Amino acid sequence: MAENTQENLTNRMIKFLFEGAPVRGAIVEMQQEWKHVLENHQYPPNLISLLGQFTAGAILLASTIKFDGSLILQVKGSGPVSLLIAEVSNGLRVRAMAQVRSSSQINAKMGLQELINDNQSGQCSIILDPKDRAPGVQPYQGIVPLTGNTVSECLETYMRQSEQLETRLWLAADSEHLGGLLIQKMPGTGGTAAEANDPDAWRRIGMLAETVKLEELLSLDAPEVLRRLFWTEHLQVASDDAVMFYCNCSRDRTNAMLLSLGQDECMDIIKAEGKIDVRCQFCNRTQSYTKEDIEELFMEPSQDAALHGIDPERPQ
Repeated sequence: MAENTQENLTNRMIKFLFEGAPVRGAIVEMQQEWKHVLENHQYPPNLISLLGQFTAGAILLASTIKFDGSLILQVKGSGPVSLLIAEVSNGLRVRAMAQVRSSSQINAKMGLQELINDNQSGQCSIILDPKDRAPGVQPYQGIVPLTGNTVSECLETYMRQSEQLETRLWLAADSEHLGGLLIQKMPGTGGTAAEANDPDAWRRIGMLAETVKLEELLSLDAPEVLRRLFWTEHLQVASDDAVMFYCNCSRDRTNAMLLSLGQDECMDIIKAEGKIDVRCQFCNRTQSYTKEDIEELFMEPSQDAALHGIDPERPQ
């Protein structure tokens, strides 16, 4: 992970521990990098807030695991928002997107349930996609119903039901900033010295964290938030790393996706449309192909998308 420097102090995640207590935590803030996530999209304010909260949540949940690959938080719903994805890959590289049904109208007062879970069939899943996943091997995926009136409640329910980890989250986002705080009871602490010496730690630290105001997560830098909340505790910073927007779409990845479709289907699209335009749903970059491009693509020695490490069903 990139160490923080002066210019990215407002795009960072700090992981911390409480000395002698079985509790760990993380805090995230993004400003300029969050604007990069949003700059090629025209989301309404309440959807920006929702996407930002899920993105902050994904970053914070990624802080709790040691994993070489991507953590993907995916929400599928039946409301105006059909799909929401926040992805955190190695080095705290982040991208996020939302899909809105073309026939839907978004009211400014709509919250989580109205936007995503209109008929109570929405699902929240966390996918762990290893960097070296072999072709044909499915990544780990945990799925729970989309419950709760806030993103924090939804993710806390996920962690409790799917991972059996006591976790609390406070999340906030607007078009300028993203912020979030996580505390978690460390797994496997039953009977350990830390819990025996400080059995009240989880309750006490939770009460302190409860005093955070969402506007503080958007207006104060992360160290100041921690200082205000936990000045009575012995807090140890474990890491302070830069968070950045990064989209891994590329011509090679799009080539692999088209190869997986097959030459006949690609040529049918060319005949109907005159060209093939493949737009990345995360950064809105478009890769365009002419008839000659497709013919050249299928003349290449390798026509196996798996050799490129591409999952054709995963958003590019």
